[in-house]
Amino acid sequence: MLEALGLTSDEAELYQALVRSGPCWADRLPALPGVPSDSAATALDGLAAKGLLSRTTGGRARLIASPPDIVGEVLLLRRMQELHTARAAMGRLVDEYRSIPRPGDGRAAVEFTPDVAVAQRIDQIQRTAQDEVMIFDMPPYVTADADGAAMGNSCEMEQLAAGVRYRTVYDRLAIEQLGGLVRIGGYVAAGEEARATHRLPLKMMIVDRAVAIVPASVTAEGLNDSALIHPSPLLDALISLFEQTWSSALPLDPAAEGQGRDDPELDETELQLLTLLLSGLTDEVIARQLGVGRRTVLRRARGLMDRAGVATRMQLGWHAARHGWIGGRIGAAVT
Repeated sequence: MLEALGLTSDEAELYQALVRSGPCWADRLPALPGVPSDSAATALDGLAAKGLLSRTTGGRARLIASPPDIVGEVLLLRRMQELHTARAAMGRLVDEYRSIPRPGDGRAAVEFTPDVAVAQRIDQIQRTAQDEVMIFDMPPYVTADADGAAMGNSCEMEQLAAGVRYRTVYDRLAIEQLGGLVRIGGYVAAGEEARATHRLPLKMMIVDRAVAIVPASVTAEGLNDSALIHPSPLLDALISLFEQTWSSALPLDPAAEGQGRDDPELDETELQLLTLLLSGLTDEVIARQLGVGRRTVLRRARGLMDRAGVATRMQLGWHAARHGWIGGRIGAAVT
């Protein structure tokens, strides 16, 4: 832990050993537990240079560790100053980086990222989020398993825990994937606001309405290069596209968004089934995602239709929207 203050691992071990032992004669140092035997001399010099250690003069030197509460605060402030200085330097480099013309950029607002760096760039821009991340989720995925299914986004979980808002619209193909509903359910349980639509126009992530990343090209093997979109009319258009799509998409967790209030008899399972039906998934896919048989899906769908007093699923969607079961949204295909 002390390495975060600028100490080497050997210096950290030696300082902790001296704090625990109290003042120590220099020739007794190798006998202390936790003292690095091969590099003790170098570590002593490093601690003395950083003010964590003082040595008495004379024939037999005595080693005295500086008080942790005092020297620790000094080191912390020093490290914070170094980080502020480094941040300012990086800011100047960012300005220089963006001011240099690059082949194929076309406009300064667009910065291309090669395919090998896309996953890293997505992680990096997520970690800068302070307020909100908006996502269009659909395959193919940059990080996928052998079956092409999306792998977990650990960064999202960390950011959700830190209070960053995530709103994600999932394409039908994302839900249809093996384990798709389970993956999405994990994000929803952690605080993500999730909605579904039959078809998204593109994959996209927007962070704090300040930067977006979208695919720049797609090949038969999957995603290729991506483009970072900085503040510009293009970014404004992408934000508007997200908001319009979000407003017409179906909540994947209707209960969390206050839906279904006009019919208290509509339970969570029925709300989930209704959402999946109106998202355009086939009965077979719904059965697989819910872990039930196709006949169970048919029976439950028939039960919803009977409750609504309708004969077709199209009519069911109309009834659900009109009576608040899905918040007045019909905008997805009905199978």
